[in-house]
Amino acid sequence: MVALADGSQRVLRLLSYLAGQPLHQIQRSAAQRRHLGQTLGRLDNALRDYAHPAAHHPLLWDIQHAQRLQPLLDETPDSAQKTLLADWLAHFMQQVQPQLAGLRRQVIHNDLNPHNVLVDPQDQIRTAGLIDFGDMVQAPLINELAVACSYQLSSSENPLDGAGELIAGYHAVCPLLPGEIDLLYPLIMTRLCMTVTITGWRAARYPENRSYILRNNGLSWDGLQRLAAFGPARASAYLQPLCQTKGQA
Repeated sequence: MVALADGSQRVLRLLSYLAGQPLHQIQRSAAQRRHLGQTLGRLDNALRDYAHPAAHHPLLWDIQHAQRLQPLLDETPDSAQKTLLADWLAHFMQQVQPQLAGLRRQVIHNDLNPHNVLVDPQDQIRTAGLIDFGDMVQAPLINELAVACSYQLSSSENPLDGAGELIAGYHAVCPLLPGEIDLLYPLIMTRLCMTVTITGWRAARYPENRSYILRNNGLSWDGLQRLAAFGPARASAYLQPLCQTKGQA
């Protein structure tokens, strides 16, 4: 608390400043994605033994508890989009969620979107820092990479091309286990479903802030459709050798 000259008191909040240019403002490159993956891998290595009493707090953006999206979908008007989201959510709960219990777990950043990444203005390949740790949660480690990859999909025939260098960079620093690689595709799909569902639901409730809330909605919906069409078999055929070769560079 700070006392002012008129006798009133105010809460003063001080924030540190981290220099860098937000990733969403720069042109992407394969080298930049690789360095970002390495940075994220180093962060997760550093967090390996970190623990906090609040690490298990309920969070709507937590992939491992994606079933919490069901009430939001129930309020969503019927459409082809809602059908795809509902079908995938059912698949997640039946086929993916039961497998998460056997995976490595730790505290993760859980929100590596381009607005939370700073790059060096003089060398835009290099990640200068990561910000906004407000979504940290104890979760399967592979969820960290799934979240990051959901913001790095490409518009090419293989939508995972854009995330490939990030995955390889991460794997070189924090090696993925076979079971984690197998679940990466469905977890990316689930994160995209979460983004579309949550932002659509919130925009309907706060129309005055609609443009900000939906800033990632369109890209996430497009990525979700293309990744669904790509399919799990082709995704596995791409990801398995990627982590056996590029990840070891």
